[in-house]
Amino acid sequence: MAGNINRVIITGNLTADRRDRLARFHMPYHDALAGLIRQRRPTLLASIHSFTPRLETGALDPRPWEVGILYNRDHRTATLAIELLTDAGIVTGDNEPYSGRLLNATLNRHGEANRIPSLAIEVRNDLIADPAGVARWTEILAPMLETVRNRLAQSASTAT
Repeated sequence: MAGNINRVIITGNLTADRRDRLARFHMPYHDALAGLIRQRRPTLLASIHSFTPRLETGALDPRPWEVGILYNRDHRTATLAIELLTDAGIVTGDNEPYSGRLLNATLNRHGEANRIPSLAIEVRNDLIADPAGVARWTEILAPMLETVRNRLAQSASTAT
């Protein structure tokens, strides 16, 4: 669970207008998500992203994970997801390839701040590069998330 974050320079960001990107992408995303959470009050929040199989930092070894589950302070949701994926034979990173403690804007702002169980899912992007890969991961992740949500609800109802 090292969750080391490598400082990689994204060349497209070097000349980008930070204020413009915040205004066009970052703020509308967080505003829309906050509005949806107020309206629907979800019982689980999951963000899905992808990561590269290999960093372009001179590292020779490919990243071993097929999927990573990221979390910040509240690990209940992630623990269930990691267990389900690992039991299915999927090489799963525990706060890898990134740390949810460092890269967690959605988790802490919208999940933990609203006391909503949450996790971030990172799928290795070569595994979702075509429609068949997307379909395969949809078939893996959708029932996993449903099971996680149901188990969390079950444990909450027995705790009260």
